Amino acid sequence: MANWFWHSPHLLLTSATLSWAGHAIGARIAVGEVSPLLLMQLRWLFCFLILFMVFSKQMCLYWPIVRQHWRYVALMGGGGLAGFTALFSLGAQHTTAVNLGITQGAIPAFVMLFGTLLFGTRIGRLQFLGLLVSLCGVVVLITGGQIAMLLTLTFNIGDILMIAACFCYALYVLHLGKRLEMPPIIMVAYFSGSAFVALTLFTIGEVSAGKLVKPSLTGMAVILYCAIFPSILSQTFFMRGVELIGATRAGLYVNLVPVFAAFMAMGILSEPMYGYHIMALIMVVAGIALAEKHKVTMPA
Repeated sequence: MANWFWHSPHLLLTSATLSWAGHAIGARIAVGEVSPLLLMQLRWLFCFLILFMVFSKQMCLYWPIVRQHWRYVALMGGGGLAGFTALFSLGAQHTTAVNLGITQGAIPAFVMLFGTLLFGTRIGRLQFLGLLVSLCGVVVLITGGQIAMLLTLTFNIGDILMIAACFCYALYVLHLGKRLEMPPIIMVAYFSGSAFVALTLFTIGEVSAGKLVKPSLTGMAVILYCAIFPSILSQTFFMRGVELIGATRAGLYVNLVPVFAAFMAMGILSEPMYGYHIMALIMVVAGIALAEKHKVTMPA
C-alpha cells in the first residue's frame, strides 16, 4: 500500500495540499496563542529536530552534497519556504482575505510563467485552459460566488507583499525539478534548517517591535501539527510529486488548498456551506483533470 501511494502523484499531491489547508485552520486557532512569526520559526525548528532525530545517519551521509550545494539549500529553504511564509504573514497584516486568496490562487500561473521564461517549459493550449478553469474555481470560492466583487478590489502594500510571496513559492516549485540527488525527506530536513535560520531574523524583528507572544499549550499543539503535517509530510509528498510529473503540473495542485481549507473550516470551525463551495471544488478538480489529460512533456 505504501509503495503504491509513493508512486501515485495524484494521491501524493492531493495529500500535500490537504495538509497545507489544515495549516490555514491551525493558523486561525493559533491567533492569540502564539505570535505568527514565532509560530513559523518554531515550526521549521521542530521540523528539523524531528527529522534529525529520525534520519541523522542519512543526513550525515548526504552532508557532503549539501555542503557542495549550500547556496541552493539556503535559497530553497531561506528564500522559498521561509520567504513565502514570512511575506504571507506580513502581507496578511495589510490586505483583505479576498485579496490574499486571489493572489495565492495565482501561484500555478506564476509556476507556468516562470517555467516558460526560465526553463523553456512548453504549455499546451488545453493545459493552459485547465489552469484557467481551476483558477476561476478559486476565484468563485474566495468571492463567495459574487464575481462582481473583483471590480471593487484595491491593492496596497499587503497585496504587493503577497505577490512577492507567490513569486518565492513559484520559483521554489520550479527549482524542485532540479533538486539534489537525495531522498525527498532528507531534502526537507536541510531546507527546514535553512528556513529556521532565515525566520530567526524575522522573529528578532517581532521581539524588537514588542509583538512576541509566547506559545500557550494550544499554540504548542498547533506548532507540532505544522511541523509534522504541512512541513515534513506535505513538503516530502510535494517533492515526490514534482519528481514524478514535473513542477508545472504539480504546481497546479496548489489550487486545491483554498478549496480544502473552506471545507475544513466548515467541519472544524462550524462555518456554513454554500452552493458556490461545491461549484468551486468542481471547477478546480475539472481544471486539474483537463491539464493532466492534455499534458505537455517538459524538455529534458
